[in-house]
Amino acid sequence: MSKKVNFDWASIQEKVDGVLGNDFWQDLNRVVPKRTACTDFYENETEGYLVVELPGLRSQEDLNIVLEANQLVLEGNIPYTYPIEKEALKMNERLSGPFKKVIHIPFQYSPDEVKAEYRHGLLEIRLVKMKKTKPITISFTEENQKDPS
Repeated sequence: MSKKVNFDWASIQEKVDGVLGNDFWQDLNRVVPKRTACTDFYENETEGYLVVELPGLRSQEDLNIVLEANQLVLEGNIPYTYPIEKEALKMNERLSGPFKKVIHIPFQYSPDEVKAEYRHGLLEIRLVKMKKTKPITISFTEENQKDPS
């Protein structure tokens, strides 16, 4: 059985920030723009929760959610709302335009009990976990046995 290791990613990020500096991340963001929505994912014993940043959606037509086995696929379009061309922005960190995000779900869930709600620019999805064990009933049938003698 493998041992779960808790790694302190925050301390690594602080060390990297100290070496590379804040300018590095700002420059990198200009070169490699944001391609997908930021997502948080957490779970408890009975449910999993996804929170996805999707600012500016106006209706269900802006977003499509599909369940595919152990994946949740989000696809849509975040409207660009500024009165200038996108190329004229001095800083462009926010996601806009078409996007597709595939999120792996690390547990079995009940597709009929998935709930999604959009408010304040956040899509919140609740997935109810399926019970891990389910007893299976075994039926025995008697066979007519002939006596070999």
